Amino acid sequence: MTHRNLARNLGSRSGFTLIELVIVLLILAALAGLVIPAIGMLGRSTDMAVSAKTQSDLSANTQLFFVLQKRYPQGLDSLLDTTGAIYGSDTTDANTQTRGLPYGGADGTRVEAELTVGTLTGNYRRSFSRSGFDWVFDHDTTVTNSNNSATTQRVVSSGDILVAEVNPTGALALKLVPQGLQSGERLVALGFGPRNSAIGKTVTNSPIYPGCDGKYYGRYILYFKVYASGERATIVGCSDSYGRTPDYTQQQFNESLPDGGRQG
Repeated sequence: MTHRNLARNLGSRSGFTLIELVIVLLILAALAGLVIPAIGMLGRSTDMAVSAKTQSDLSANTQLFFVLQKRYPQGLDSLLDTTGAIYGSDTTDANTQTRGLPYGGADGTRVEAELTVGTLTGNYRRSFSRSGFDWVFDHDTTVTNSNNSATTQRVVSSGDILVAEVNPTGALALKLVPQGLQSGERLVALGFGPRNSAIGKTVTNSPIYPGCDGKYYGRYILYFKVYASGERATIVGCSDSYGRTPDYTQQQFNESLPDGGRQG
């Protein structure tokens, strides 16, 4: 075979035939069908893992702040708006919501529905104040980004105190206090907002649930038990704004992993 004929034959094989191209495209499409769902599962796994770790860290670092400062952080979000109502959704359709706590829920819990406006008086007020709560931020419903809506400072160091109180017999309270609240115990919810005094001391920032774009309140929520005895309030846990607590979030992370991938 001459060099010219060899070159001609090699040149004729420099590209794909139509059939080969179709086969390659079919293979790529099949691979994409496998990869895209895997990426989606990976995203969910990552979100759940980050959220579970964040909740545990916030609880621990808020208590660490108390140990170091002899008080809980100032400037937490009250989860009440400036009219004294729960900072709730502006719609009953989670898909069209533009502000407030998420209208949707998770694990049989919807935080907005679990909260009521409570008033701390007498020793309950003393229990709250003795833990160092002097002021909180109420939410302005005219602010378009719900994650930055807590802008109105309210002093809570004297007089009766309005709070977002957890329904003592609801699903959220039972997740936070599995043995149930005792007589003379109440639960208060406060958002870990971007203006609280723990930032820069025991935490670096105020985290937001992954993917939250501000159309609902996506910051994490701390829960404090206050006592009729007047003893200092204590932190009992943390959830995301949907009401997912660390155990449920960890369970969802475990469930998100594919079957058949065990090693070791």
